[in-house]
Amino acid sequence: MMRRRATYVVGCAVVLLSGCIAPALDSGAFEQNAKSALESASSETSTVRLAVDGLLAGKSTGAYADTVVTDSENAMGGVETSFGVVDPPSRRQDQLRDQVLTLLGNADDALAHTRIALRRNDRSGLKAALGELDASTSELARARKALG
Repeated sequence: MMRRRATYVVGCAVVLLSGCIAPALDSGAFEQNAKSALESASSETSTVRLAVDGLLAGKSTGAYADTVVTDSENAMGGVETSFGVVDPPSRRQDQLRDQVLTLLGNADDALAHTRIALRRNDRSGLKAALGELDASTSELARARKALG
């Protein structure tokens, strides 16, 4: 019973605190937030690429690939939201914010195009989506590397 209450209290605290949005305290914190968002997005696009490769090679099922794509697309929404709600600490970081949000949006679009092709059972669309995923992953990695 005590354990159940403790779990409930912790769960409530997480829900309440996750709604709090604060500006980044300094440029270093904001850049770290950008790095994390870029890394997370790159992970999602790479994961989807592996799932689609497996499907096209006949090594996995459409249901499995659909689950991976859907989960990654949902995760990408969280990445975009969590980065987008943090205010840059100064005008100097406005350009970084815009760049990262553009790259995250491009990655989200690549995931959506993959999902659509997958659900249509469109092999040529999936092959095109692989190119889009590769391009997005490369752009995310370049931006991440530029941040140091």
